[in-house]
Amino acid sequence: MKTLRLAIATSLAAAFVVFAQTPAEAYPVSSCSIGVSDTTPSDGEDFTVTVTATPSEGGTDFTAEYDGQSDSGSGTSFTTEFEAVAGQDLVTATATREQQTVSCSTTIDVDGDDDGDEDGDGDGDGDGDEDGDGDGDGDNGGLLPNSGGERLAWLIIGAMLVLVGGGVYMASRQRDA
Repeated sequence: MKTLRLAIATSLAAAFVVFAQTPAEAYPVSSCSIGVSDTTPSDGEDFTVTVTATPSEGGTDFTAEYDGQSDSGSGTSFTTEFEAVAGQDLVTATATREQQTVSCSTTIDVDGDDDGDEDGDGDGDGDGDEDGDGDGDGDNGGLLPNSGGERLAWLIIGAMLVLVGGGVYMASRQRDA
């Protein structure tokens, strides 16, 4: 029995050593949002666009476009300036990290027309949650925030290993008593 416990303890220690040496990976981007400094600029006036990605991490590549004007950069967020053009209301952007690209857009009101962004959060969908998906819940499409998103299976497997290990430990303590 002691040999079995020693084998289990050695296996667990080896697993911890292997996983501890695994380099940390950035989470893939799940959504992006655009904020503008002025939602009603005059024709020819400059306005600032800030693009952010969720989850917010360094090393994210951003591209923002408006009326043939384009700018790009990288970091945790990206800010650029565009010149407002009458009749051109759509600002688009992309955020890329971990080989995953998401896009987002918002509208501005250069000519005074209604842009559909009643809540003023800058995502153009009028639901107030800034995730741009139009559903009003801000849930990032079912991904757990800051937990690895699509790596949810690994999170569950890890939790199960902890529970099984605890059960084995408790069973061995009861046998020794």
